Amino acid sequence: MKNSNSVPALVIVALAVGLIIGFVFGLTLPSLVSAKSERVLAYEEVAAQSAVEEAAKLAIELGVDSPEYGQAYQTLTRGERYDGPALAQSMPIETKEVWLSWMRNNRNDSPLYLEERWKLAHDFVESSELKRTADVRAFLLAPREHFVREQNLNLAYADTWLPIGYGATITDPDVVAMMTTTLNINPGERVLEIGTGSGYQSAILSYLTQQVYTIEIIKPLFIETDLLYRDLENSFPVYGSINRKLGDGYYGWEEYAPFDKILVTCSIDHIPPPLLKQLKTGGIMVLPLGPPGRQYIMEVKKNIAEDGSITLTRRDVYNGLGVSFIPFRDETGASYSTSEPVEKKVIPR
Repeated sequence: MKNSNSVPALVIVALAVGLIIGFVFGLTLPSLVSAKSERVLAYEEVAAQSAVEEAAKLAIELGVDSPEYGQAYQTLTRGERYDGPALAQSMPIETKEVWLSWMRNNRNDSPLYLEERWKLAHDFVESSELKRTADVRAFLLAPREHFVREQNLNLAYADTWLPIGYGATITDPDVVAMMTTTLNINPGERVLEIGTGSGYQSAILSYLTQQVYTIEIIKPLFIETDLLYRDLENSFPVYGSINRKLGDGYYGWEEYAPFDKILVTCSIDHIPPPLLKQLKTGGIMVLPLGPPGRQYIMEVKKNIAEDGSITLTRRDVYNGLGVSFIPFRDETGASYSTSEPVEKKVIPR
């Protein structure tokens, strides 16, 4: 009698052959795939990719991640602007003790960083990187600890640049101070910043004038900083007065031109013509100018000659001391500097 539970020999042979083929294929597949696939991403690249994805989620939460968002999203001042310059003027800075007492009683800053901020400000007064009292006050009111990334909080008041993601950086505080004091901003003047970045520079500017306009080209970074400002408005309402835009800063912000002062925080080997056109006669532009490896922070004044022609005067604010900033790029990532080698890397500021 035939056993119904027995397995035909042909099936057993087929299973054995399948196992052998599977074993061999399992050994050779990884090498075949690796030969055709791209390299494995480094940890830093994975982290950067995750940050971009996180920023995209934030955009969806804001309801701005749509085809219309593109490079045209703006956050503009609504209603009356907070008077940052008036607040700065009311702050006593005669001594560290008086200033600390006022800050603790009138502000929402963390007390952990106040003494470091005071020391750094006075270091820059001694080095002449902060020259005007108004600039010292603005520097003392801007909480840099909110604009660095969490992993760099211990370096918030170190005199160095720090990475903030997406290939961008927060500039050295001494350079921020020098560029700010060179602009010589007065209350009521309209100021345009190219390269919002972390938002720290605009935070300082908001205590010098109520008319601050800033542009960022990196979409996820723009979203992060926009959200940061919104969050900080609860404790520091002055940041609600900062007008910000996602777009290509090379072309400025014509809708609100002309500007009394323009600050560029990325390097380029020429003065962008659209920005020069949007600068008022008698106005000042400060920017890192020059090819890679030979950049200098330049003060450019736009004047009018007796015959009515426009003239420019330039001054190297650091008297020959070179600096390095990230390049001024367009929406495709290409540098606007005509002299920049394709493969050359620039150490970021």
